[in-house]
Amino acid sequence: MIFRSYCVFLLLSLGAVTLVAAPPEPIQKPVKLLGLGENVDQEFANLTGIGITPSLTYYGVFQGNPVGGIQQRTAYSQLILFSVELNFEKLVGLPGGSLTISGAQVAGENLSSYIGNINTVSEAFATPDTVLFYQLYWKQLLLGGKLELRLGRMTAADQFASVPAFGLQVSGGINSNPTSLFVNAPFRSAPDASWAASAKIKATNDFYVEGGIYQASQRLDKAAYHGLNFSIGANDGELTMGEIVWTPSLYAASETPVFAESGNKLPGMSGLPGSYILGGYYSNFEFPELNGSTIKHSAYGFYAMGQQMLWRSRCDPFKNFSVWAGLTFSPQEDISLLPLMGFAGLIWQGIVPGRDRDQLLLTYLASDFSRSATVSVVGHGSHRPAVEHVLEAGYAIFISDNYTIQPDIQYIVRPNGVSAVRNSLVIGIQLIASY
Repeated sequence: MIFRSYCVFLLLSLGAVTLVAAPPEPIQKPVKLLGLGENVDQEFANLTGIGITPSLTYYGVFQGNPVGGIQQRTAYSQLILFSVELNFEKLVGLPGGSLTISGAQVAGENLSSYIGNINTVSEAFATPDTVLFYQLYWKQLLLGGKLELRLGRMTAADQFASVPAFGLQVSGGINSNPTSLFVNAPFRSAPDASWAASAKIKATNDFYVEGGIYQASQRLDKAAYHGLNFSIGANDGELTMGEIVWTPSLYAASETPVFAESGNKLPGMSGLPGSYILGGYYSNFEFPELNGSTIKHSAYGFYAMGQQMLWRSRCDPFKNFSVWAGLTFSPQEDISLLPLMGFAGLIWQGIVPGRDRDQLLLTYLASDFSRSATVSVVGHGSHRPAVEHVLEAGYAIFISDNYTIQPDIQYIVRPNGVSAVRNSLVIGIQLIASY
């Protein structure tokens, strides 16, 4: 009753013309870890102040499939990303200019190779298994930040075909981009960067258009190069990406602002944020036919995806509920292994009382195999692939701003679309540490 009365009082107070209040704070406080993380953050903040912003992120996943798949195994995979951004506006007075340099360390085993499924069960598994030089690109902001240009070594996955929810799952089937883009096109993610250029034009505060062109090469994931082969070969191609993005904040205008005693507006959490994307790709790289020996040099596809927060508690704005969904479509079934992939999920933050920074995550993926692929497989005496389904449930436990622990369960129906392989249950846990 006391808590309910407080909520009523707070709602009545929000109707006032001028309020004196503090910015909303989460109920759930960070766990103190003997200063580990806080000291690193402070040193990083000191460097950022002079124009040097370092970052370090560790993804570690341990999983096992006690039921189903080709055989039962356990596997550990990890991905470590480290980078530094040099802000040339702070360093030498060049407005809007910055240089990003990064590397990666990849290790571990792919549990999906023992399950036989196409949607990798761990987002931390990547190739090649080694230390690599990753990104090296210049970013230039112009027209008051409305135009963003990038040039250098980059990946399409960092800029295209992703909504915020995609970064939360343990499954690599959707984190950080849909599997279908990787198998149908020369679409790359960390740690395999290539030469690229992109432009992003911000038409309004919640609407922008972005396009980019990326080098397509067979050399990108070769361990021997360690990411340092910067050559452009005669047989290389290009991947062109483009998308339009709308990022509304619904009902934001109806929220009453909160002011400090000085009269300055305090930062708050207003509105229900969303993100809606329509995009496509085209590539002139080499694409062998799935049921034949012909090499084609033209592939294209489309994608649509969106995420929307539907509810946010007025008493505790950190409690919220969001949904997301989307699909990819690559109509050339003779060269596209997954011509259609659909995905959907929900995020419920603060479902457990007193833990308003934890997140319950539910995810569904459906990957439909092309008819050309099924004809080829059946022709070789195997079972006809159909649709692989992935059901995932995870709970992201907030430890501090630096650490998250995430227990996770995945259930894979018809791994690789083949009914001859038993449905697989995958149980795992992920640790994320970021600075």
